[in-house]
Amino acid sequence: MLKQLLLWGAAAFILAGISPAQAQGQRLENGTQFGGWTVACEALAVNETVCVLSQRLVRAGDGGLLADLLAFAGADEPGAYVAARVPNGVFFPSGFSLRADQADSDDEVIVGFDWQSCSPELCEALLPLTAETAGAFDALADWVAAYRPAIDAEAVVFRLDPAGLHEGLTALAAALGQPDPFATDGTGTE
Repeated sequence: MLKQLLLWGAAAFILAGISPAQAQGQRLENGTQFGGWTVACEALAVNETVCVLSQRLVRAGDGGLLADLLAFAGADEPGAYVAARVPNGVFFPSGFSLRADQADSDDEVIVGFDWQSCSPELCEALLPLTAETAGAFDALADWVAAYRPAIDAEAVVFRLDPAGLHEGLTALAAALGQPDPFATDGTGTE
């Protein structure tokens, strides 16, 4: 529980500091779409807002939660992350992963997340994101996510649209006055 609080406290600290005027000036508003991602901002205090890219994935039949994906960039240095939140009860050794569903290719692209923490309601996995991985999300069209909810359960497998992640995180960092999350030389350029 403490680890989860620290993780999200750090995310809030990293992403805090954008005023409504700054967001308006960058034309990046709550609800702005970048491919399959939506800008989601929440006010923490006067002139202090946290913004992330989000994607909520639910079952078609009953609307039950499959996963919440949250993407955010570092505030002081380049870096980006994707967090996946799934209902509690996860079988940890099976992991949480994304796979490019490329039937016509022999190259299998699998991106694995690391489990971070669980609360009574949710478990959270984190993926440190590279420019290469973010680019693959745009370049390869069909992606599936998977995790096993319990040791004896079938894997939960579902499609998602990670396209727009690179563009969205770069635009979000610019709106927040943060360095380019995918810069490799520390100057804000790739």
